[in-house]
Amino acid sequence: RFLHVAKDALAKRHRVRVIYPDRPGFGGTTPVPAADRVRVWLEMVPALLGHLGVRRVSVAAQSAGTIYALNTLLHQRGLLCAARPYVALITPWVHPSRSGAGLMRAAAALPDAVMGRFHALAGFFQRSVAPVTAVSGVGFRAVSDMLPSLPRAAAAANPAADAAAAGEAEGDGAAAARARMTAFEEAVWERIIDKVFAGSVQGLSEEAILLLKRAGHPGYWGTWGDHDRLVTLLAEGEAAAAAATGGGGGAKLKVDVYFAEADHMIGTGEGPRWFKDCWRAERRGDLIDFSSCVVPGADHDSIVGLKFDVFDRIFRQVGWTGEGGGGDDGVSPSV
Repeated sequence: RFLHVAKDALAKRHRVRVIYPDRPGFGGTTPVPAADRVRVWLEMVPALLGHLGVRRVSVAAQSAGTIYALNTLLHQRGLLCAARPYVALITPWVHPSRSGAGLMRAAAALPDAVMGRFHALAGFFQRSVAPVTAVSGVGFRAVSDMLPSLPRAAAAANPAADAAAAGEAEGDGAAAARARMTAFEEAVWERIIDKVFAGSVQGLSEEAILLLKRAGHPGYWGTWGDHDRLVTLLAEGEAAAAAATGGGGGAKLKVDVYFAEADHMIGTGEGPRWFKDCWRAERRGDLIDFSSCVVPGADHDSIVGLKFDVFDRIFRQVGWTGEGGGGDDGVSPSV
């Protein structure tokens, strides 16, 4: 829940409320085995939103979070804003059997005993190795390469250069604000990671088992198994909902996907190609709008940094940036 705190100013600019809950086994949440993580997540989300008094949301997720986001979309579609149902997926997770990514194929071959202790290894590197080497984040990055559920630090930013490059597109004022927010995120990143590891990260191990579908349990992701079947089920759900309302011209579900130019987790070839193919027009039908792009200069983890404008684009989609902005109930939209 701490990883995106530096985006608070950007969210407020767009009048968007960001709700970023800890998944099971992180922070103060109860550890949950891989086989039960999706089920528990689907119980957590409506309970949390009900507690906060939030009726409708847009959904955004990165990497491992894609599995949880897609289950939310499939099983709790009514939580999305009816006027502008929107989902953003950033470097969506693709199983190594589909992506062919060498690092993840190697991770999939690790013994169960090692997989079950990933969280301890990550904590050791963060607490012991990095301080001794006095190289900020090196140990964390080395371990996080094998732990797709926790992003690495954003790539080093040059606020002045970013402001100059963005000036023409954004205007000098907006570019300067973006540069300030980027610099702030870079400045607080080490403290954010320290805060993350000050709490429980036991969920890292179960997350890795979930993502790699260990122990021969393809159902860990949900009843849909993989993205191709998931899209088919989503399309059927959208069609059924439209038919139930007499095809009354409701808003299409919009799905935006952001891939990184470099990606050691899902690759830049087979993985993204397969994922996009799952969303091809004949499979998703007429009621889902799908678009994807590659973010230049970004990698699998740094893509969420403010140096890149992915979150700005997402907030523009869900925020008060044009006529009709806002949530169904007239309050600030949540994501």
